Amino acid sequence: MINYTKQRWGIAALVAALTLSGCSDSFYEVRRPNIVDAGTVDPEADAELFSWSAYQNFSEAYGGLIVYGAWFTNEARVGDTYPTRNDFGLRRIDDRNGTHRDEVWIPLARALSSTEDALATLGGAPGAESSVDVARVALAAGYTVQLMAENFCYGVVEPLGSRQDEGQMLDHAKTRFQQAISTASAAGDNDMANAARVGLARAHLQRGELAEAAQVAKLVPADFVYDVIYVDDASNRTRLGNNVYYFTHARESLNVGPEWRALADAGDTRIGYFDTGGVAQDAELHLYKQTKYEGYGSPIRLASGLEARYIIAEAELATNLSGAVELINERRAASGQGGTFSSTDQDEVLAELMDQRARDFWLEGKRLGDWRRNPDHVPYILPAGSTYYKPGQGTIGDQTCMPMSASETDNNPNY
Repeated sequence: MINYTKQRWGIAALVAALTLSGCSDSFYEVRRPNIVDAGTVDPEADAELFSWSAYQNFSEAYGGLIVYGAWFTNEARVGDTYPTRNDFGLRRIDDRNGTHRDEVWIPLARALSSTEDALATLGGAPGAESSVDVARVALAAGYTVQLMAENFCYGVVEPLGSRQDEGQMLDHAKTRFQQAISTASAAGDNDMANAARVGLARAHLQRGELAEAAQVAKLVPADFVYDVIYVDDASNRTRLGNNVYYFTHARESLNVGPEWRALADAGDTRIGYFDTGGVAQDAELHLYKQTKYEGYGSPIRLASGLEARYIIAEAELATNLSGAVELINERRAASGQGGTFSSTDQDEVLAELMDQRARDFWLEGKRLGDWRRNPDHVPYILPAGSTYYKPGQGTIGDQTCMPMSASETDNNPNY
């Protein structure tokens, strides 16, 4: 883990987030608005401050990871001039790729460092076991580690800690989700508890713990939705705003590829795009912009009852094939896709389930985990060795996860 100082990240972002919750103006009267000295921290009085600040670090990392994960899995195409960004579409990321370090690894490492630090700071305060602030941080910590496990080949959970494989990271994510469930439930925040239940079920599923995944997912209401909220602050959009929209609108390099456009053209309402009539930032690809997120303030779904139902269907596929088929046809009908799916072959049903899941959670940061879990059943992945969609840049590599950044391996003696 990158060894950050005791300077706390995200106070400005916190103010924007708390504005939405209606906190009093007196809360913003901070003597040194960018720094909180470690020796003056009051775990009770400052709990909300550190909770939202740590959560904002997760929010920033989440939006950015969606973009780079989309490029890596061909959920979107790279309309960018930077060779370091095209490396994601090529699935040939060098561990010294500076963009990979600055825009993917460091934000995720910062989110994990700040959430774990905040939990250590707030966990000893009176009433911590029923604090909504502690629950919020535990939820963010759980999803941060979950995303690290799904997207990276290896990770680091503790500051200057040893290398952790996918299973070890998922086990840590489960611990944090369980903490969030317990604390949020005690605080009476059912939405946060259900968001953590979805995360816990997702971690169990990725770990191959199918019975546990289904058991937890069944506790989530079918109509439940939990969004990450973003703010359109013109002075700090890359920090507070929806990063998927940033790469759509400002950078103009997140490009909807032909596979996804064909789904929308066939009537599937889950995929939205429009033809700009021009070219992307790279002046090579014709620019088709996504319309799922329409502004810097557009929320991004993090957890839902729908995801819980997909987890149940996948986890129980071997014992309840008809349940997966029922969900598939429900989602086809709800999205305007049309047609009825029918099969008694488990591989065929899993492939169709992953196709529907890909459409439902398009540009929500779930696809790389799905692919690693079901490498032969996730659609629209460009095969290794196939020609890249930009002439002259070679062929698609064979990476199936993102490498650890050299900034970690070079500076962490315990890695």
